[in-house]
Amino acid sequence: MKKRLSMFVTIFMAAILIIGCSSTGTKDTGKKENNASSNTSKPDRPFVYVAQQVVGSVDPAKHTDETELIAVLNTYDPLVYPKVEEGSMEPGPHIAESWNVSDDGKTYTFKIRNDVTFQSGNPLTAKDVVYSIQRMMAIKQGFSWLWSGVLNPENIKALDDQTVEFTLDSAYAPFVSTLTQLFIVDSATVSENSEAGDFGDNGDYGQKYLESHVAGSGPYLLSKWDRGSQLSFAKYDKYWKGWSEGKIEDWQMKIITEQATVKTMLNSGDADMVHQWLTVDTYKEFSKVQGIVVEENPSVQLQHIPINTQKAPTDDINVRKAILSAFDYSVATEQILGGVTQAKGPVPILVPGHNDEVTVYKRDVKKAKEYLAKSKYAGQDLEVEFMYLPDTPSQRQMAQLIQSNLEEIGIKVKLVGGPWTQVTESTAKMETTPHMVVISDTLKYPHVDSHTYGIYHPSAHGSYRSSSWYDDAATTEVLEKARTSVDPDEQMEYYKEAQKLIVDNAPSIYVANPNHRIAFRDYVKGYKYVGLLGYDLGFYNLSVK
Repeated sequence: MKKRLSMFVTIFMAAILIIGCSSTGTKDTGKKENNASSNTSKPDRPFVYVAQQVVGSVDPAKHTDETELIAVLNTYDPLVYPKVEEGSMEPGPHIAESWNVSDDGKTYTFKIRNDVTFQSGNPLTAKDVVYSIQRMMAIKQGFSWLWSGVLNPENIKALDDQTVEFTLDSAYAPFVSTLTQLFIVDSATVSENSEAGDFGDNGDYGQKYLESHVAGSGPYLLSKWDRGSQLSFAKYDKYWKGWSEGKIEDWQMKIITEQATVKTMLNSGDADMVHQWLTVDTYKEFSKVQGIVVEENPSVQLQHIPINTQKAPTDDINVRKAILSAFDYSVATEQILGGVTQAKGPVPILVPGHNDEVTVYKRDVKKAKEYLAKSKYAGQDLEVEFMYLPDTPSQRQMAQLIQSNLEEIGIKVKLVGGPWTQVTESTAKMETTPHMVVISDTLKYPHVDSHTYGIYHPSAHGSYRSSSWYDDAATTEVLEKARTSVDPDEQMEYYKEAQKLIVDNAPSIYVANPNHRIAFRDYVKGYKYVGLLGYDLGFYNLSVK
């Protein structure tokens, strides 16, 4: 089993090396843009990172998107951590110093560090690991679906203070990789602050408390949270990895939705780093400014437009295929996204296990009308709702594009703009999920399973990731076989078969595998893009000099 796991990691690492070698990180060119000032010295204030969307929750059992993960990652410790210093997504030791896997691939035994304390002063032990994953599985939010149908909470045991044993229901090759999303909570503190709830002796599992407090062992304390505008963090002095000169000790995450304001803040030096969701032209402008670094890397991200397969009229496969055929992929990839690769199905092309032989749609208005004529809604006036983030320029442009494209085949598009919280809340239920919504989905753990099972298995329903509400018995069966297969070649064949089934059912417009871009002042050192959701923004790994 170890050999098989090692084989997969080797294949995955090769793909990541390809990403690294093709990086087009743009360093300071020495030129200034117009009258933008250069500020190449460390500012005398907290480090400022500008994010584009509001943080909905800081509870490590509930985080689902990048900004939420940034808050969680910097205040809690996961059981295992990607090898960021090596520029790799491969899971490596962290709270777990080491682990062993049984020959049948079912039993994982982890040795826990004995020098970690929570911010409360309580020691972190094996019982906290057990409590944390059982809490996630009980609450059934966030990334709890990673272990649904794979792990019985009763089969997680603390053998002693420093040993945790997980006994899975069946072999599950991505298991260690999924533990990058298991953040350890202080079980004593959470229990003390739990209120009456639905979980027996555990009450509400501290859900109300953790909506505004942190009970982690991570490098930063959450010192202030102005909901909707800013989170402030201060270093935890007794963080187990220690502190060295230059590491970021105090920082703020400011939520700024106006692109012009974001540009001004970075150009003037009022911000130190800005997010990845600005226009391509904006990063090109930044690259010409003295004192600013733009990092650009091919990503393992999928930008797509899930289509609600359970709501009329997009419950009809012919309506969905009409939409896929009407969409102008060239305008989207070349003009809106700045010359990126069109996606080929749900799995980004750089991920091992990607099926390169799935159907790839091109714009064909004639064929789109033919599909529409074959649908059960033929001859009717059709209207669909399209949700997007109006403060994200590329999404605004995408909304305008699809409205124009579908108008040509007789489908009216109602555009609904709103903040990210509206997207996550709306997509939690099938009835409130719009017909279409723009989603940019980064790997949540380093495995093809993330973009197949993690989006299209029914257990994933209720998240923005699964807003197509895809439910196909054949696909579900194949995905479950893929997860439980011990043979790595057989496993990959199942994942490829699932991708073909998914694409044939047309649950999404697969737009692009875009590049990842981020910009920061040149005194910021140590930034490395590794592709895994939010992990490049662990601020303890950065320094200012």
